[in-house]
Amino acid sequence: MTEERRGLDLPENVRKSLASAVLERGAQARMVSTRGRESMRPPKGHVVTAASWREIEGIRGPARIVRQLEFYKTFYGPVVRLAFTVYPMDGEPFSAATLLNVSQVSGDAALSGLGRQREVFFHFYYEEEGDLAYAFSKEIPNGERQRDEAKKILKMARDAYAETPEQRRSFRSAVGLAERQFESVVSEPEDREDL
Repeated sequence: MTEERRGLDLPENVRKSLASAVLERGAQARMVSTRGRESMRPPKGHVVTAASWREIEGIRGPARIVRQLEFYKTFYGPVVRLAFTVYPMDGEPFSAATLLNVSQVSGDAALSGLGRQREVFFHFYYEEEGDLAYAFSKEIPNGERQRDEAKKILKMARDAYAETPEQRRSFRSAVGLAERQFESVVSEPEDREDL
């Protein structure tokens, strides 16, 4: 996947899978890591968000994005969740979340990227006739506090994964236990600094 002026150049199977999920379950988010083919730099994390045209248009323009990383240790292994809410200047808040599986290279790399990079990229798409259409992107700062938190959660998740017996490891079962605790909206903090 490469960055283009029109968001990320997502593979067709990813676009269609996300579009189908939007139709079935509503707003979706995925964390992806990208790097130039010839680059020696570490990959950068991007949050790809897909929803209906109305939901995406409702958050276009000036808005605050408040996000939080959540760690859940379960009997079946760890679950890391990146939840966020977009607060537009006018209109209703929009919330979505993505799960990161540290047992997979993609999830580990995405979480590792959140511990390094100084900004986080959000790319917004809407479902259109079974595919995704790019709407807009936003870049938000990833302050030192957020980077430190990501590093801490990455270590906790790796440790929890290593401590879970191999025959018991199941990300799907871990999510089933953890999702009972998921909150749907990330509240705006009183301290509006360094978000």
